[in-house]
Amino acid sequence: MAKRQPATPPDPKAIDWRRKDAYRKDFARHANLAFLIKSFGIGVIALAVPIVLPLVGGYSGHYSISYFYHVPETRDLFVGLLWALGLFLVLFQGLSRAENLLLTLAGVLLICVAMVPTGIAQCTDTAFDWHEGFAFAFFACLFVVALGFSKRRLTYILWPPLRARFARAYTFAGVLMIALPLAAWGIAQWQGPDCGHAVYWTEGAAILAFAFYWFVKTIEYKRLLGLSLKVIWRRLVG
Repeated sequence: MAKRQPATPPDPKAIDWRRKDAYRKDFARHANLAFLIKSFGIGVIALAVPIVLPLVGGYSGHYSISYFYHVPETRDLFVGLLWALGLFLVLFQGLSRAENLLLTLAGVLLICVAMVPTGIAQCTDTAFDWHEGFAFAFFACLFVVALGFSKRRLTYILWPPLRARFARAYTFAGVLMIALPLAAWGIAQWQGPDCGHAVYWTEGAAILAFAFYWFVKTIEYKRLLGLSLKVIWRRLVG
């Protein structure tokens, strides 16, 4: 009588290919949610910058966002927020190689903004410093992404009025992201030693325009991916 061979143990690295389609659909759904939440998170962190810094470090006598680097209570917070935004931009995957390169460059530039602080003297008439140069280059990258690359996906939105609203929103955000930093620089040059909080609020408005861009992008992605707010909320709260 033939001796019965023992059953071969299952390969621990094997995948149940009978369920591969279900696995792939489940993974794609979670990947889409992660992509959407990352986009929304960039907007939330940016929104916090001009709000949290004066709440922690004080408002009176602080005439620019960048000056909060020199406030002891907010130096780590300022650097941490900019590093978080910069890393998110580096890790965020644009939908084309050129867009991805610009977002990565923007993230690196924002980290440079955090690590190369502005001078401690406020309201000087210095025409240029590297901190400002990195900041302008950062906003210029987002300006190109907003006006050049973000609108290319809008062809997938079939309803013309909705497509037009997204296009206007991207144009609005992009123009503000290049005009407001230039306006802040102009105000500082014009007012010189007599500057007040006008520079702070102009810089803050530029950051809010950046946050607005990412919230619009999140809404667009939500529509393109067909995800409901209930699904996103359940994912956020676990």
